[in-house]
Amino acid sequence: MYPLLTYFIKSFLSLGIFYFTWLFFFRKQTDFLFNRYYLILSTLLAVFVPVVHLPELFPAVFQHSMGHLSAVQMSEVLIGNAEGHAATGSGLSLSAILWEIYLLGIIVMAIRFLLSLFQLYRLVEKSETKRENGIKVVFISGDLPVFSFFHLIFIRKEIFENPNAAAIINHEKIHVRQKHSLDLLALEILRIFQWFNPFVYLIIKAVKENHEFIADSGMALPESSEDSYLHLLFREASGFEFSTFTHNFSYSLLKKRMIMMKNQKSQKKMPVKLLLSILALTFALFACNNTKQSSPKQTNKISPITKVQKIIIRDETPGEQKAIAAQVDTGQVFTVVEKMPTFPGGVKNLMNYLSTHIKYPAQAKKDGIEGRVFVNFIIEKDGSVSHVKILRGIGHGCDKESMRVVKNMPRWIPGEQRGKPVRVDYNLPVKFSLE
Repeated sequence: MYPLLTYFIKSFLSLGIFYFTWLFFFRKQTDFLFNRYYLILSTLLAVFVPVVHLPELFPAVFQHSMGHLSAVQMSEVLIGNAEGHAATGSGLSLSAILWEIYLLGIIVMAIRFLLSLFQLYRLVEKSETKRENGIKVVFISGDLPVFSFFHLIFIRKEIFENPNAAAIINHEKIHVRQKHSLDLLALEILRIFQWFNPFVYLIIKAVKENHEFIADSGMALPESSEDSYLHLLFREASGFEFSTFTHNFSYSLLKKRMIMMKNQKSQKKMPVKLLLSILALTFALFACNNTKQSSPKQTNKISPITKVQKIIIRDETPGEQKAIAAQVDTGQVFTVVEKMPTFPGGVKNLMNYLSTHIKYPAQAKKDGIEGRVFVNFIIEKDGSVSHVKILRGIGHGCDKESMRVVKNMPRWIPGEQRGKPVRVDYNLPVKFSLE
C-alpha cells in the first residue's frame, strides 16, 4: 500500500480509538481537567502512533510470534522503486495524486488559519482596548459574541459596564488564566496537516466543550446563584462563531453546560482512568501494526531441522565438551558459533548483492504493495544455502523474489565450532518500499 494512504488509514484508526474511548468512558464524567489532558495528549499521540513499528521496537517478541526466534538476525535490506513512481503504468501514479491532494488540503487549511489570525489582529487594531490585571479587554461592536483568545477578552462595552455581567467576564478570565487557547491553537495547527481526518474535528469540538465545562466549574458559584448564572448565559449567548480557535460565548452548548453544572462529582478513580487510557494506546499501537498479509501456510511453518542449540563460549567440563562435539557431528543447527559464516567479501558485499539482485516485482509496484518479507535459511557445512523459506511475507511476488535471490546466493565461508564446519540458521528481513 502507498505510504501516504497507509498513514491516512492508520491515523484515522488510532485517533478513532482514542476518541471512542473518551466518548464511552470519560465524556459524561465531571473530572474536566483529566478530560482536557486526555483529549490533547491522545490527539498528539495519534500523530506518531501510525509511524511506530512494533517489530523494530520489540524484535524478540515479534520474531517469536513468527515461530523462529533463535536465528541470527541479519541487517534489513531495503528494496526501493528504482523506476520512480511508474507503479500505475501511467504518467501520474496514485501516490503522486494522493500527495498533490494532501498538499492542496494543507495549503487551503493553512490559508484559512492565517486569515483567522489576521481577522483577530484587525479587530484588535480597530477596537478600543483596556488593560485589567494583565488581561486586555477589547471592546467590540455589532452582534459579535463575547469570546476570548489567549490574554484577550472581546466583549461589547455595554456588557462590560453592566455589573450583572460580571459572571460572564469571570468566565472568560478562567479561559485566559488556564491558557485554553493554547490547546485550540495546537489542535488547529494539527488540523492543517490532518485535515482529512474527521476525528480531528470531533476532538476539537470535544475540547471546546470541555473548556466551557472547566470555566463553568471554576466560577465557584453558590447553589442559589446557579440559576441566575444560567439565565445570564441564555440572555447573552450567541449562535455566531467568530473564529474556530477562540472561545465563543455561544448558546450551542448551553444544554450540556446546564447538565454538567448540575451533575454530581464523578466517582471513577484515577487508576481506572489511567488504565483505560493505557489500554486505548496499546490497542491503537497493535491495530496500526496489524498489517500481516502472509498466508497461514507460510507463517509459523517450522521444519524439525531448524531446532537450535545456542553455544556459550567458555571453559567447558569434559562432559560438556563431549556433548558439544556430539551436536557438531550430528548436524545440529546453531545460531552462535566460534567462527560465524562469512559471505565472500564480507557484510558490505552481502548487502550490495541482495539490494542489486532483488528486484521490486512489477505487480507489487502496480498494486502499491509495501512491507517486510522475512526469509529464513541455513548456511550448510559446505557454505551452500539451504532450507530457504518465508517466515512472514506480503505476497504479490515479493516473497518469491526474495526467496529466489537468497537461494541463488554464492557459497559462503562456512561457520566453525571446535574447528569443524557447522550449520548456522539466519533470518533476513527484506523491506520493499515505494518511496
